[in-house]
Amino acid sequence: KQFHEGRVREAVVSTQSTGIEEYGFALRPGSESYVRIRLQKFKDTKRPLGYCDPVLEQDYDPDGYTIAKCVMNNRARYTIQKCNCIPFYMEVPRDLSSTSPAVCNLYQEWDCVEPLLEDLALGTLTMGGQLVQDPDCPSPCKYLTYSYTISQSEYPSQSVEDQVLSRVGASRGAGWNIERIRDNYLKVHIYFEELSTLEMERHPSYMIANLIGDVGGQLGLLLGMNICSLVQFTDYIVRFSFFKGIMKLVRMSKRNNKRSVGGRSRL
Repeated sequence: KQFHEGRVREAVVSTQSTGIEEYGFALRPGSESYVRIRLQKFKDTKRPLGYCDPVLEQDYDPDGYTIAKCVMNNRARYTIQKCNCIPFYMEVPRDLSSTSPAVCNLYQEWDCVEPLLEDLALGTLTMGGQLVQDPDCPSPCKYLTYSYTISQSEYPSQSVEDQVLSRVGASRGAGWNIERIRDNYLKVHIYFEELSTLEMERHPSYMIANLIGDVGGQLGLLLGMNICSLVQFTDYIVRFSFFKGIMKLVRMSKRNNKRSVGGRSRL
């Protein structure tokens, strides 16, 4: 959960951390929100048929790899290399943990970190005179997501204004009215829409075996051939080529013999 001026941003995630700024949803004060969530499980196929890379996942974070962690890892690495510090909301990459960089102050945040992240997002970041390429952050091989639907209403409603006002006044003291409560309070209900899980798994739809079957089927349809006919035809070509080669060698041998006999008779 993150608090901003005039709103609250939340994200429903698993135990694997993720970026709230990228994946969270905002709720405004003075509202009662109902968040219906649904759990989804995904399983991807390894490269090159899919988009996940188990070896790269272990290199980044063996405890729980996510695309957001991979992106933040690269942002932290570039920040340390160019600004010689790291923002307080970033973690030090595993391969740079021995350097123990200092936390960026406000001046470094404004003068170096913010322009660096902006250039990185626009694809114009250069380091050492070379353009920085986009990081290779593949999809996780297994991951969970929570799809959500939000509906909102005014809080507190007119029917419970007096009850909410009395409770807030008893706990926070005098000086609170309905307008102040609506500017500072909100109510959230988060629940599962269905007590079921949607599981999705990616499989290659076209393999080498499918290609061989399709080619064999097309040959059988167009040429009337099957595997046995193809083997017999190949055997015929090999035998015919071998026989032609033997006959050519025999003829060449006979010609050489005739030439040698004719030369002797002249002598």
